[in-house]
Amino acid sequence: MNDLVEIGVFAPADKCRRFDPQLYLQKHRIHAGKQTITVTVPSKPGRAGSDLNHMLIEWKRDDNAVKVKS
Repeated sequence: MNDLVEIGVFAPADKCRRFDPQLYLQKHRIHAGKQTITVTVPSKPGRAGSDLNHMLIEWKRDDNAVKVKS
């Protein structure tokens, strides 16, 4: 693999909002094998993931984001 993939970080869910506020969304070059990507965001994150807009073809579409542990 040697593709540009969107990496996103979103604020915690809020019952008043329809969508979680986006804190970070940028494309990163992803290579085969294990990688670590570190980003700095302006407030506490709620969830983060890769290919959140489902631009890549894959078997499981609902495993791209995880809840951020503090």
